[in-house]
Amino acid sequence: MVKIKLQEILEKEERSLNWVATKTGISYSTLHKLNNGETKSISFDVLERICLLLKIDVSELIEIKQEGTR
Repeated sequence: MVKIKLQEILEKEERSLNWVATKTGISYSTLHKLNNGETKSISFDVLERICLLLKIDVSELIEIKQEGTR
């Protein structure tokens, strides 16, 4: 299972999805779907823009867990 940890990161930074959308040009709808696990894929471009804005490594944004683990 792949988890996007965007909400956790934004809470620490006291930022919102709207802020990310405005700064990156990524649609709010796309960010909302990523944030809520409602998407099956993510483009390298979207990953890059989010990571550059937040000054994080992709490994800080994405968590991969084996099915059945917590």
